[in-house]
Amino acid sequence: MKQNCDVLIIGQGIAGSCLAYCLLQQGFDVQIITSHTKPNASKIAGGLMQRVSGQYLSLPKLIQDHFDEAVSFYQSLNTFFDAPIISSFPTYRILDESQLNIWKKKRTLEPYKDYLGQHLQSITVQGKTTHVGVDIYDSYSVNTALLLSLFSKYFLEKKILSYHDLTEKDLIIHDHAVQCNTIKANFAIFCIGSCLTEWSLFNDFPLINSKGDMLSLTLNQAENRILQYDKWLIPIDHNHFKFGSTYSIDPTISPTQSAYNNLLSSLSFLGYNDITIQAIHTAHRCTFSDYKPSMGFLNHSPRIGIFSGFSSKGFITAPSLAKQWSVLFPNLPNQSLLINRFTNS
Repeated sequence: MKQNCDVLIIGQGIAGSCLAYCLLQQGFDVQIITSHTKPNASKIAGGLMQRVSGQYLSLPKLIQDHFDEAVSFYQSLNTFFDAPIISSFPTYRILDESQLNIWKKKRTLEPYKDYLGQHLQSITVQGKTTHVGVDIYDSYSVNTALLLSLFSKYFLEKKILSYHDLTEKDLIIHDHAVQCNTIKANFAIFCIGSCLTEWSLFNDFPLINSKGDMLSLTLNQAENRILQYDKWLIPIDHNHFKFGSTYSIDPTISPTQSAYNNLLSSLSFLGYNDITIQAIHTAHRCTFSDYKPSMGFLNHSPRIGIFSGFSSKGFITAPSLAKQWSVLFPNLPNQSLLINRFTNS
């Protein structure tokens, strides 16, 4: 029996989950199709949310524009799911010599002074003082695996989530609707991240899939903070942590020995040696050439939309943009992020 709906969401990572949830809140009929087999970059992501980012201790405008709304969104989910989706931890950034000079210049400036500690701190790791750094304020962690698991359960209970490895032959595009297996929708929105490269519909768009590796580990000593240098250590629950991540342009999805060694070397540099590695996870982040997310409908197929390209900042930008789009849907809230900015027509 065919199911009719307003919007078919393809993909249930952070982008697809947020957009589906927000559209449901606005009263739209939604169906979701996702894959059981393809790697989900959102699920293994660290979920680190902070205003200050990068080696230059920057405050990117895109992050500032969506940060408060993202925090509010996750805090509402804490209540909705009765679960610790978002948490706030003391956060410390270890500084090298160049970053120390940047910090000295920025720490008293507006608005940096609200987010950068004003005094250097001695960073002690497993009983030894190993580094100097500063506090990073307004910093949060989203439990990514828990969040997506709870979203899946919620969507399944509403009978709007199904699992299928879609290919292009499964999709039929009509003038006024999109047919996908037994589902007929007014619009189909692709939220499949790096898997966009598998679809000829999106061949014209400048996609970059960067590979990231992340360790799941336990520490044999209590720790209740986020610690950063070139990588980050984030508490998940009890003594369970995520540590990562690497960056490379590599089409393969399997973890490599070199990435594993890189992560272990970074842990050792920070001073963590009494650890137990549980697993190494690998996924591809989806990024567009201008490093901005993309949303909207294709010129040549106006029933086909996209909500993707969030890269490593998706847990900040996706909730806010999903909420804004759901209120105006199918109209777009942010013209500068339209997918058709990459086309001449």
